[in-house]
Amino acid sequence: QDRQSVEMVLTELKDLARDPLPEEHAFYVLVETHGSVAEHDQEKLELFMETAVTEGCVQDGVVAQDEKQAEGLWRLREKVPMALMKRGRVFRYDLSMPMHTMYALVEDLRAHVAPSFPEAEVVGFGHVLEGSLNLNVSVPKDHDASIASVIQPFIYDWIAGKGGSISAEYGVGTLRSGHLAQAKGAESIVMMRALKNILDPKGILNPYKLLPPS
Repeated sequence: QDRQSVEMVLTELKDLARDPLPEEHAFYVLVETHGSVAEHDQEKLELFMETAVTEGCVQDGVVAQDEKQAEGLWRLREKVPMALMKRGRVFRYDLSMPMHTMYALVEDLRAHVAPSFPEAEVVGFGHVLEGSLNLNVSVPKDHDASIASVIQPFIYDWIAGKGGSISAEYGVGTLRSGHLAQAKGAESIVMMRALKNILDPKGILNPYKLLPPS
């Protein structure tokens, strides 16, 4: 989760969240563990944090001491969509890509939209080990949807160049099926349609989803 998305929650939802650390940092990683013995789990997590700081993997961190503190940390992550909606119009993209390229898309998109839409906020959060990025572009409520024509082709071309996917967690559905070929290529679409016809010759399983019209 980037600092910009944390700031969005702290600004728009002041009563629901607070800054977890005394200093600001570019990125925040939320780690949750589950075990059978709470005391042992806490000891292991604190040792992990100590080791990560000592080895320079992280700059600072905090370990929740109870369920209430854990819920507070989770709110910074889970309330990002609410904070974005409160600020104004939101354009959301559920993407996947090689892990080492994840945040480069956020930075490249910021540079791309800034000349035409300087008031746009581009924030990113996701599941780092899965290479899954929730990319969000927020503009004030009085803006129309014209920014979509600037950001969407750029995002899909970028994803295609990195061998990623235009839909990571939530499926392609109907909204993005027309862009599937842009990300996957015509040969992949032909193969996907052939597999679909074998498994579902009558076209009755989740029809009109995923694959673009032939």
